[in-house]
Amino acid sequence: MSLRVRVFTAMAALLALTVLGAWALAGGAVLRPLLGAVADERVDVAVYVANEIMAEPDQPERERRARELSRELGLRLRLVPDAPPHLEREGVRSFERDGRVVMFFPRGRHGEHRGTLVSLGPNGTAPWLSLHFRADTDSPQRNVGLGLVMLGGGAVLIAVLISRWMLRPLELSAQAMARVADGDLAHRVEPGGAGDAAAGIGHTFNRMADRVEGMVRGQQDLMAAVSHELRTPLTRLRLQAELLREAGAPEARVAAMEQDIGEMDELVGELLESARLHQGLLALHLGEVGLAELVASCVQAAELGERVVSVDVPPDLVLVADGARLRRVLKNLLSNVRRYTPADARVEIRATLSRDGDAGQVVLVVADDGPGVPDDALGRLFDPFFRAEGSRSRATGGLGLGLMLVQQIVLAHGGAVDAMNRPAGGLMVRIRLPVEQ
Repeated sequence: MSLRVRVFTAMAALLALTVLGAWALAGGAVLRPLLGAVADERVDVAVYVANEIMAEPDQPERERRARELSRELGLRLRLVPDAPPHLEREGVRSFERDGRVVMFFPRGRHGEHRGTLVSLGPNGTAPWLSLHFRADTDSPQRNVGLGLVMLGGGAVLIAVLISRWMLRPLELSAQAMARVADGDLAHRVEPGGAGDAAAGIGHTFNRMADRVEGMVRGQQDLMAAVSHELRTPLTRLRLQAELLREAGAPEARVAAMEQDIGEMDELVGELLESARLHQGLLALHLGEVGLAELVASCVQAAELGERVVSVDVPPDLVLVADGARLRRVLKNLLSNVRRYTPADARVEIRATLSRDGDAGQVVLVVADDGPGVPDDALGRLFDPFFRAEGSRSRATGGLGLGLMLVQQIVLAHGGAVDAMNRPAGGLMVRIRLPVEQ
């Protein structure tokens, strides 16, 4: 549950309890005793009117007296010779006083007021007298309930606005943290004015981002400098190996030395290219690249041995990209296939072109049916120096920089890359590259 939902839920629960408490206070402590007193007074009035009417000797005089009392008391009076059909209606409140029965009827289905009946005969028998008082005792409760409901709705709306205002600094900080976590180290937040509650959060976040950016930039600068400086001694070592061969040194020893030098040179090249990509110093040389031809040449140079390679790339699929960098991407992916899959594994390379309106992208997939990687390692495959098998043995080679370079080159082209385990087994790397229309 998000923080906003928690705060809103807490405020809504508090408001609901407040409204219920107000209803209990207004209905139970104020309205109920007041309405009880009004009901007692109406019972007294009904009994008084009934006694006054029945004091007359005959029916005409009784009707006359009823009209007089109606004018004097402001009531609507009507003589009912027989018991009304709704006498047994549910919700009827009945009172007995001075030998007469007084009944209060609730409202009907359509809101009509049934009024009050008081018996004129002995022991609650016919005839009956119907009284309609001007004041409606049901309205106060109904109006108070409606008012509290409207008040609660308005309070919930205000609670939403207040929660948004309260949590806005935290949401901005969370968004800023997400951008920094995604690699946008230059992103900062507006710290707010002096005395603002968000000012402290903004200043603290910006200080943290400055320090993180400084540390990362320093590491990248150091890696670039070290990688560049290592090129010179490697060149000298390669020259020394040639001189040893010419001096008659054993060929096996010279070949092993040259292999070590080549591995170090390749590692230094990857480190240097990664540092330049991070620093934005490596410009892409864009041009039209035939993807089918590029894939075919990379597969031929990958030395995959007995592995069965299936290629499905449209021959007319052309990208505007840096051909050398895309070649490095495919080289690194196929190198991983060679290192981490059995000799008889099957490899699938396919590319498709998808369009969505004016936008388009090429989806390039490199998949194998090897052992795959643990699920908890998928999210770290593109981290520098990470290897899923957790070793640095010479049997597999490399230091975990290949997939990092794949991601950096794809991102430099404005694309995206991800990895997943195939349901039938094996690893699949999917690359999405934009296509110019």
